Amino acid sequence: MIDLAGGPGGVADEVRHACEDVGFLTVVGHGVDVQLIDEVAACSRAFFDLPDAEKERFRAPAATPGLPVYRPLGAEKLGANADRKASLDWGPSLEGVAWPSPELRDAYERYYAEMLRVAGTLVQSFALALDLDEHELDRFFDERSSSLRVIDYPAGAGGARAGAHRDYGCLTIIRSDTAGLEVQTRSGEWLPVQAPSSGFVVNIGDLMQRWTGDRWVSTLHRVVGDERVSPRRQSLVFFHNPRNDSVIETLGDGTRYDPVTAGEYVVARAAQAGL
Repeated sequence: MIDLAGGPGGVADEVRHACEDVGFLTVVGHGVDVQLIDEVAACSRAFFDLPDAEKERFRAPAATPGLPVYRPLGAEKLGANADRKASLDWGPSLEGVAWPSPELRDAYERYYAEMLRVAGTLVQSFALALDLDEHELDRFFDERSSSLRVIDYPAGAGGARAGAHRDYGCLTIIRSDTAGLEVQTRSGEWLPVQAPSSGFVVNIGDLMQRWTGDRWVSTLHRVVGDERVSPRRQSLVFFHNPRNDSVIETLGDGTRYDPVTAGEYVVARAAQAGL
């Protein structure tokens, strides 16, 4: 667990250790208002509680950048089977359909701004952890390249709810209302990951592992439920990625990868999962 109140310089060593060892950490001291988190969760829950026919209106055609898009149960396949979850996805560059309500739009936009702030602190700590200038990586990011996904896992059958996978991009910031997230250790053991009530779970993705020449690890993780009956679960997931046109080349020593633009890489990986 890392306290971001210490600033990028105060946490760089801890961040380096976590990213080299397992690619997951939990953070507190982020400064995000709990009331805002509760607003985003409540507006999202109200959307997922709508009849299926009403939610379907926000599914297709997803053709306008900057609007949310609904993805129903089974739309994504991260493991061998379709995931038992639905989601509402939004980002300034993500193509979608429409805003379900003014209240939801207001909450999502304010939460997105706060996540950009927290992610900025993390990116600066990443730079210091990689022996770069604190602001060396800032130029690869802007306020439009990231996205917010709110995931609804309906109550129901136990077992796997989201298949084992690695995230595609740079870093992910997660807030969940109940347990279920598990991460695989290097020895192959699955361990539960749960942030403190005031904190977030953070993990790096495959693009960040590639960027560091495999010195940092993007780790396999999954969401599971009770063996018999799983309670309803909601996750607020913020994906922070470099600008689509950013050219990602290996930083420092390690495995040398061919340069790739961030947008092409992430889109190609998402397509493999059916998105």
